[in-house]
Amino acid sequence: MQRTLSPVLLALALSGSAMALPNSILGPIAEVESPLNGEDLTDTLLAAGVWDGSVELPGDWNDEARIATAAVSHLKARPKLFGRDVMLLRAVKREGKLESLEATFVDAGSYFGYFDEKLPEGLSPREARKEIGERLAVKQAEFAKLYTEARADLRSAISKACGGTKGEEGELGRTRGLRAAVEEWEKGPVKLRLLAGENRLLRVTVSAVDSDQWLDPAVAALSPREKLAKLESTVVREEDGTVHLPGLQPIPQGYRPYCGLNSLAMAARHFGLHLDEDWLAVACGFQNTGRADGANLVKVYHSVAAEAGLGVDRSTKFDASAAMRSLSKGFPVIVWRRFSHERNTLHSAFMREFSNDPSATLPDPAKPEERASWPGENAPLHASVIVGYHAGRREFLFLESWTGKDRPRRMRVEELVATTDLSFVFRP
Repeated sequence: MQRTLSPVLLALALSGSAMALPNSILGPIAEVESPLNGEDLTDTLLAAGVWDGSVELPGDWNDEARIATAAVSHLKARPKLFGRDVMLLRAVKREGKLESLEATFVDAGSYFGYFDEKLPEGLSPREARKEIGERLAVKQAEFAKLYTEARADLRSAISKACGGTKGEEGELGRTRGLRAAVEEWEKGPVKLRLLAGENRLLRVTVSAVDSDQWLDPAVAALSPREKLAKLESTVVREEDGTVHLPGLQPIPQGYRPYCGLNSLAMAARHFGLHLDEDWLAVACGFQNTGRADGANLVKVYHSVAAEAGLGVDRSTKFDASAAMRSLSKGFPVIVWRRFSHERNTLHSAFMREFSNDPSATLPDPAKPEERASWPGENAPLHASVIVGYHAGRREFLFLESWTGKDRPRRMRVEELVATTDLSFVFRP
């Protein structure tokens, strides 16, 4: 996430001359070598044995964060399904039994990334804008063709697999801002659902559970009081005074401008919602430009809270007391803060130091040279999830949406207050 760039700065960013994006430190995620790469698993995954538990899912699977009582994992391979390449295949199991499979076929976030192709040297700002526009137009046309063809192929293949029946119209989600129109087919004990998201996302879900909402059935069955008690039960209070929510796990954003979405998806899963950053990008109106410009991220934050039956307070200031009260009840806090690579390096180094020496302390915020190192008004914005605090040390624990950053880091409250542009405090 970042502020809107001027054309000149945009050209610099695209040419690699400016380091304005927080996850530019990440490289592309390499594909895992697997014998299942390119293999069509349609018949295997629709077979009754997979769903009654008599046959194991093929391949190796990586565990993700749990959502309520459901265990989520993804296949470490890139197979085919319904004759089309699958970008990501997820499985949801409950008490060891397969409940649903989710196959993503087309995703604009991954396709466009940050659109940071190198520009020829010596271009004027006007020439740079023209070059960027032309390249982007080509990429958009290619993606629109891919999306249209894949959608038609999937509808045809799913219909054929279900005996030639026509898909029925359906909806997924209760809140207007997150509601998705879907096509649905039935095949034996499972329902197949095609979600086509605004020329951005194509996803097929195969499910043995008939649910029309994002909220996990185990959470939806609870009373409001039970839901709040369940959230509060996730809070851990350490002997050293640290209060934190260890159940939240990062959802790596890859090379996409999705820090605000991945951070929100982390909180959504904690609340029991089966949401991810790809659908959230559709819901808030991301465009196929490789940037967040024009997307209404603030609105989708409120929609996620409403979908979970919760509220959220938005403020241009970070209120440490309100954040601690929220965290102590099991609610993570999300901040959009000004980012710098220098401070990122410092917080990463302190995370390692603190793990070896709990008496270590962050630099004194009262010192002028320390405050001068904090990112200023023109720094890019980045989203982080606050997952804990230590009142005595005046520190907050936060997670990032970056691969390998699964341990919380710490920041002094003074720096957090000084660098926060927007804070989102979830509440009952």
